[in-house]
Amino acid sequence: MARDRLLIRSYRRVFEVDRRIYRIDRWALPVPGGIPLRAVGYFAATVVLTVLLSVLPATGELIGAISAPLRYVIIPLAVAVLGSQAAPDGRAAHRFAAEWVGFKLRARRRSAGRVMPLEGERVLWHGELGVTWDQHGTRLARGRVTGPARITFNVPLHLRGLVARPAAEGPRGEAVVLCPGERLEVRP
Repeated sequence: MARDRLLIRSYRRVFEVDRRIYRIDRWALPVPGGIPLRAVGYFAATVVLTVLLSVLPATGELIGAISAPLRYVIIPLAVAVLGSQAAPDGRAAHRFAAEWVGFKLRARRRSAGRVMPLEGERVLWHGELGVTWDQHGTRLARGRVTGPARITFNVPLHLRGLVARPAAEGPRGEAVVLCPGERLEVRP
């Protein structure tokens, strides 16, 4: 059994360039392997966020209670080390955090990019819903629409006591307008 083989599950890792700082001018950094550029970004972002939060009245007193070396060096350094080494779900920490916040802020139930109602809740939809017959016959399928709604038909249709006919000038038919609470049911 050959143990000398290298198993690469994805080529993304091969072409992903990890930028690092190894020296500043002529001075070599005492960190073996250099400092990842992403860690420098996390450090700088944490320092900037600390300065911005210290200006605000609500958080200024809390941040002011932390000593300056801890506030401007130790905490940003810890965030930089954790952020550059952590890879939840195989993603960079800042991407994971942004997607996690977006997930928590958006609606829980979605379908086809639209918000779905919770039980007992109604969502208005101002789109078109195409309903047509299938290969088994030329009758419309069973359906129910609760108002308020405006329903148009492309073919003549008999509605209990009414006849809805297509409009003469275009492909759209005459509209049936339902008031709030009224219901239209199609029964083949």
